Amino acid sequence: MTAGAPLAILGLSTPVAPQRDCIFIIHPQTTSAVFESKEGKIVFPDRPTEYRCSYAKTKRGADIAFINQNDWRFEVRIGRGDEGSWTASLAGETVSGRAFSPFGDGK
Repeated sequence: MTAGAPLAILGLSTPVAPQRDCIFIIHPQTTSAVFESKEGKIVFPDRPTEYRCSYAKTKRGADIAFINQNDWRFEVRIGRGDEGSWTASLAGETVSGRAFSPFGDGK
């Protein structure tokens, strides 16, 4: 989320864990202004791209990690309550936001 608005949906392939493929999908409520935000430029650098992701179920929920085509390292942590956070980092710079799983971790 950015400025309180949803940014993207992270789609994951199933059911192969711990390696999966993932892709950012534009959230249906995303406006054109989101693409001009710092977060929008990091999440959607050029075009939709599929990434190899690590996926691990933990006692806290699920952890997902991958590196996008512009070398930003993303870490998404979803807790058992289906809410969590995402962080993207590159060369000492970090951006982050809230994350949630509308379907729950087990589905």
